[in-house]
Amino acid sequence: MEYLAGFVDGEGYLGLGRIPRGRSHEYCLRISVHNTNRQILEEIREGWGGCLAGAGAGKPGWKPAYVLIWTNAAAAGLLTEVAPYLRVKSKQAAQMQKFLHHLRRCRRARDRRGRLLPLSNSEVEVRETFHARLKELNRRGPGPVTPGPLPSGSGKSAARHLSPEYLAGFTDAEGCLMITKSEDRVHGRPQYRARISVANTNRATLEDVQRAYGGIIANQPPPRAGWKHAYQLVWTDGMVEALLSAVGLHLRLKRKQAAVILELIRHKRRTRQGRVGRFFAPLSSQVVAFREALYLRMRKLNAKGASSLIGEVDGSLLRSKTPRA
Repeated sequence: MEYLAGFVDGEGYLGLGRIPRGRSHEYCLRISVHNTNRQILEEIREGWGGCLAGAGAGKPGWKPAYVLIWTNAAAAGLLTEVAPYLRVKSKQAAQMQKFLHHLRRCRRARDRRGRLLPLSNSEVEVRETFHARLKELNRRGPGPVTPGPLPSGSGKSAARHLSPEYLAGFTDAEGCLMITKSEDRVHGRPQYRARISVANTNRATLEDVQRAYGGIIANQPPPRAGWKHAYQLVWTDGMVEALLSAVGLHLRLKRKQAAVILELIRHKRRTRQGRVGRFFAPLSSQVVAFREALYLRMRKLNAKGASSLIGEVDGSLLRSKTPRA
């Protein structure tokens, strides 16, 4: 469940659907997670239900994406389990729990045929307020949340302990494991470094991760004008091995990238590099060729387009005791 919470914080959406019905609207709970790896979404569906559908490719040549969706009762069941572990989307979860609490107090009237009668104007106003609040929380651009007050309700607060399972799910969703390549200005030969980063607009969550697992926080300009400012938490060189020793076994989508990084780290440890004066001696052609092969393999694993080396999910998700919805 903590892995799933990290994955939802990175790839998920929590909100209310607004469906036209006659002169009014119906409002339904909706939770969804997106990914290009269909297998991980199928594993999640086996444990926690949901409806899996294709979402198309982001751009021509990119891998096709998929979306796993929970609505109404299925969304309420998942929300109850995952909400205590959410961080980035804890406010959305709290508002959805308040909405659920309100629904349980407000029973709908039906006609003689059992059909739901239209909502009263006051009830529509309350539900529209919830919808507007969640829409504001989910918006990509900055701005104050303006809707009016909402009915009070109980909700569990996010757990403060940040587990390796949570960070693995968050990294699988929002992270990038890569090998960087630069030129040695002394000898003109390439240098290769391990690098892991996770990006998000929620700086507080990245600070929580940093306190538990180290790393350096850097500003990341928003990809489009009007979007929220983003941040990156970055691990390089020696910090990478320490991070992978904690979360590597829990990674699923990026386990193959982690294996390539560890191979680079082990190769660097085994390679003796002497000195020429004040500088390190140039690496041999064989060493450069081996690290270049790792670099190219990592690029293929991280390619957004189709590739024969795209990683698959390793292992099986722990099954929830909650039956499929």
